[in-house]
Order: sequence, then C-alpha cells, then structure tokens
Amino acid sequence: MKVLGIDTAVGACSAAVWEQTAKASYQKIMTRGHAEELVPMINRALGKSGFTFSQLDLIAVTIGPGSFTGLRTGLAVAKGLGLALNIPVHGVTTLEAVAFAAKRARSLEAKLPIVVVLETSREEIFCQQFDGNAAEQGEVSAELESFIVEKLPRGSICLCGDGAQRILAGLPQSEHKRIHRLTLLERPTAEDVAEIAACRVERPIGAQPLYIYPPAAKIPESGGRSRL
Repeated sequence: MKVLGIDTAVGACSAAVWEQTAKASYQKIMTRGHAEELVPMINRALGKSGFTFSQLDLIAVTIGPGSFTGLRTGLAVAKGLGLALNIPVHGVTTLEAVAFAAKRARSLEAKLPIVVVLETSREEIFCQQFDGNAAEQGEVSAELESFIVEKLPRGSICLCGDGAQRILAGLPQSEHKRIHRLTLLERPTAEDVAEIAACRVERPIGAQPLYIYPPAAKIPESGGRSRL
C-alpha cells in the first residue's frame, strides 16, 4: 500500500511517501506559511519516491490537536487530493503519532508507559497517556503543567513531545531519574502518520479536525454581514 502522509499541526510542515517503509520524507520546522510550503513538499516527496499521484492508495493526515490554521491547511490539501484521486483520506491524532514513534524508538527496551505532552499556543499543554505499545490510556486533554505532573503514572515512564521540558521543570529533581525523556521526539512526522494509517486501514479514523479549544476567530452575531 502506497500512502502519502501529511502533517501541518504542531510547529512543522511534513510530507512523506510510505510503502512498507518511508520511501521519501521531508519536514520543515515552521509555525506559519504551511499553505505555501506543503504542496511543493508533497511534490518533492513523490518525486524522490519514484511514485506518481495516480499510484497512491491512501492519504493520511494529522487531525489535531494543534494549530487551528495549520490543521485546516493540512486537512484541506489532503481532502482535495483524496477527492481528485478518488482515494480515502484517514486521520491520525498528533499525540498518537508521537507515541507511535516513541514505541518504535524503545522497541528493544522495556515497554514503559508513554506520556506525550505537546505545547499549545496558551498556558496549558496537550497531554495524553499511552501504554508501552502506544495504545491510548485515556482521552487527550489540555491542562496546566502542575495538573499533568500530579497525574503522571508512578514508576518509570517515557516522556516525549515539545512540552516535556516544562513538565520536568515542575518535578522535584529526585523524580527525574524515573523519567526517560526522548528528546528527539518533539512533534509528529508525516512518515509515522502514514504508517499508522496503513496499519489500521480496516478501522480508520475520519479526517475531521480534533479541536480541544474553540477557534479564536468567531462569526459575529450579525452572521458576518455588515450592519448599517
């Protein structure tokens, strides 16, 4: 199965082509400008992989939580391509993509519980817990770091995501030795997004945005029409 993976949700723009393994993958760290960067990046990934759009079987895209504008960009491109190519578009959450990468990174070690923490544009941090096989152990939430610290599992855990430093700062120094921080796993990658979707193609998640916060921009009570 040939899968195009897309991520524009959390501080980066990423595209990858996957077939049993990543054939081509690009990522650029950025907080804005995804709309201009994404399509050329997809074209580069396809060109490097040796595949064409018509050979793709599936498109996988991060659905959140994350940046409102970034999510809308990735979803719009993914759905547009899916419609044009007449192939399905499946969703992957940002936190499960990071947890999946953590499971793979620690595949030869003990299956520690995984806690993924991703920065938001606000004071809170997105957080979700997974078992050692990256299976969800609760819903994603957005909470203050002090609440996340209180709810961390006892014993050794694997901590990853770009919010990890804030969580460590809230822990007593004596607690740090039980935290296995994966410093290279700070955000999702398109190749992991593609692989997750390919592995669960028979039980997909829809490509609908997962918002924890309502959008900051709201339609005025007038319905967007000018009042004279």
